Amino acid sequence: MLATEGIDVVGEPDQTRRRQWSLITRIPTTVGPIWAKANARGFAHEGPLISLLAQHHPDLVLAPIAVNADRGWLLTPDGGPTFDSSAHDWHHVVGTYAQLQQDMASRVEDLRNTATPFLPPDRLVDIYHLYDDDPAIDTAIARYADILTESGRLTVEHNDLYPGNVFGSGRLFDWGDAVITHPFLSVRMFGGDWSDEYFAHWRQGTQVSDLEIVAARKLAPLIGIHPWSRIDNLASPFAEFVDDLLGSLRRGLLD
Repeated sequence: MLATEGIDVVGEPDQTRRRQWSLITRIPTTVGPIWAKANARGFAHEGPLISLLAQHHPDLVLAPIAVNADRGWLLTPDGGPTFDSSAHDWHHVVGTYAQLQQDMASRVEDLRNTATPFLPPDRLVDIYHLYDDDPAIDTAIARYADILTESGRLTVEHNDLYPGNVFGSGRLFDWGDAVITHPFLSVRMFGGDWSDEYFAHWRQGTQVSDLEIVAARKLAPLIGIHPWSRIDNLASPFAEFVDDLLGSLRRGLLD
């Protein structure tokens, strides 16, 4: 595949990370490092998704060199160093991410065609039922999901947005956890003032109610749980992440 692009491999590939959900290899080439990623079946949508996002937002997502959607494989160019939160302002990332979500909200069918998991608010309870079944929790999830559904908002949610998944250029990568859902469920990744900034960007072009924000905060742990639910026999310490998120969900809903 690289040869057809006029790229030659100039050294031994180096496997840099192996997890239950993906394998990443660094390949030295004549054009610099190229990254090969093999996703597990539950995360195979990443290649088609970043291809779509890069088509519409090349300033925010690096276009892959090649994608094999059936196998969950992708080749991507090197994006340079990751975001240095001590030297850069997260302000730019928050704003551009909100803009990307707003733009892709008009392309939900295109997003669905990438096989990215589709989790509108009324399906969030299904994630909870993978782990527990408490009528009080079910009722609370349904109540807040109805609030989010009434807003009519659906778009892509990165679901793991932090400085380690952002290049210094501001481009976002590692979209394997992404889902199509209500955008405000992103709030779990924005702490403190950054969540206020995120919602301020949304309010520039649309009405946003405080109740909608509250509902998103209450249900956001379910989106965090979703990627872990797609891994068979999840090993420690990652299994503890699910327990923590379930605890956060219960406390928030029953508070």
